[in-house]
Amino acid sequence: MDGIYFYSFFWIVWVIATFFMKKTAWRTMVAAAALITIIFSSVSLNIGGFQITLSFLFLFFLSCYYAAKQSRRKLVYMAIAVLTIAFAYTSFQLLVFFDPVWIWMDHRWMLAILLVILCFLFYENIQSRLLCLVIGSCQGEMLYSIISQKISFSYIIGSYSFLDTVSLSACCTFIWALVDYIPVYIDGKKPIRGTRQP
Repeated sequence: MDGIYFYSFFWIVWVIATFFMKKTAWRTMVAAAALITIIFSSVSLNIGGFQITLSFLFLFFLSCYYAAKQSRRKLVYMAIAVLTIAFAYTSFQLLVFFDPVWIWMDHRWMLAILLVILCFLFYENIQSRLLCLVIGSCQGEMLYSIISQKISFSYIIGSYSFLDTVSLSACCTFIWALVDYIPVYIDGKKPIRGTRQP
């Protein structure tokens, strides 16, 4: 069922931010962003002949806002990474549409794995990976919708299928970051030779 991964992921993010994170402005922003995305997912607008969900617009502009805070050199690099993600996203969606025989499992999982691998090739820190993932996926979604309209195929930009893919990709990114952090955390807990751990 479309939307199950999206709702599960964003509700988990909201619960973690609300009940487990320290009371800071960042925690409030994360909780609010997760809740707004969930609320906006069922609302859509008609813009220029395209039907777009508010969740899509919210995630896209929020990610662009944080990406714009980087230096010009980093922005140029991110633009290259985002274009790569966007073209990969569109190409995969076209493959699903025109030649689905190659899709041997849930296409949302296959696309999510592809996007995560590409993000990992471009960036090492989780913040840049998530920004690149969301912006690239959004642009790929828009490009695919333009192509769909040219062939008289009705398509909702930011549908639950898109939100599922982004949620799965973000979840995989968070899990990988957690796995990377575990050895660092364990090393920090090990007592230095010749000393006692309090």
